[in-house]
This record gives sequence, C-alpha cells and structure tokens, in this order.
Amino acid sequence: MNNVYSSRETEVVVQLHQPLIAIPFEQNGEEVVHYFFDDAQADIALGQDGRQGAIKLAAVWSDLDGDAMLASLEQWRRESPPTPPLESL
Repeated sequence: MNNVYSSRETEVVVQLHQPLIAIPFEQNGEEVVHYFFDDAQADIALGQDGRQGAIKLAAVWSDLDGDAMLASLEQWRRESPPTPPLESL
C-alpha cells in the first residue's frame, strides 16, 4: 500500500501517481466529501462493484440502434462546416 499522510484538519499528502477520488455524501443532514486513494475503496464506499457499474451502463444503451446512431453522426459530421485550423499560440 502507498504511504498516505493525513491531517484531518488541513491537508492530505499522496504520491504523484496516486489518484484522489472525491465522492460527496450526506452525513447528519450535511453534505461532506470523502476522499479515496483507489477505485476499489471508492466502489466499496458506494456499495457497488466497479464491473457491475460498467455492465449496468452498457445495458442502458442496449435498446438503441447502433447503426442508425452512427449514420446520424456521420450525416451531422458531413453537414457541419470544418473547424478552422489552430494558429500557433
């Protein structure tokens, strides 16, 4: 496990490569933010398995016609004027 140093009142120090995941919760009628250092901990706090969330998300779009959606996007791309080139900043 990575070293995490915490001071509940002022700061949290983590290694540069470590993610910091913020999830808002309500506690005692007040909105608070819990911070997690990895996805597994955040998933546990949310009461879900990360894979189940992805499966549920895929199921939301299961009734859509993928070919019709792609055709619509292609038509929109053809009808839209091209974005002008970016100038040097």
